[in-house]
Amino acid sequence: MVRRAGCLIGLLAALCGAAAPGADERLIDQYGHPVSAADFSGHWLLIYFGYSTCPDVCPTSLTTLAAVLKLLGPEAAAVEPLFVSFDSAHDTPAVLEAYAAHFSPRLRALTGSEAAIADAARTFGVPWRSRAGGTGFDHGMFLYLVSPDGRVVESFHPQLSAGEIGARVRTRMAAGR
Repeated sequence: MVRRAGCLIGLLAALCGAAAPGADERLIDQYGHPVSAADFSGHWLLIYFGYSTCPDVCPTSLTTLAAVLKLLGPEAAAVEPLFVSFDSAHDTPAVLEAYAAHFSPRLRALTGSEAAIADAARTFGVPWRSRAGGTGFDHGMFLYLVSPDGRVVESFHPQLSAGEIGARVRTRMAAGR
């Protein structure tokens, strides 16, 4: 799977507000800061989409992401781990700050307007929808690896182990693609 979209990398179409200009159309991190293309320049990205009150797949996937970072050791410095929340109503910056801290001090948790979140999910082809009665979200479960040149170079199923994902990330990083 290799996909490229506008603005420096596919996700940055949503992050930069390129698809829908305006500060309210950009994602913000768990500290309330808008994210920009410069934040990710030259980095590999490991991106997961979900929501903080997810009872199972999200915490398991983020635990795996954190384990991958540990397995990469010093090489992890080149990787920016991101969590994009679907739940703009509940997942405020304060909620995401506490949630991200459970997994890794390096994890950047992003939220924003429904339009910005939908734009980011659409960029990656991540399916999602609110469940009836507001009881959460049905959503895709893949972890995405984006190269510094903006290509989604691999997606990882949640059943892969941190060791398998780490080895594949390391191989991609060594090859530069």
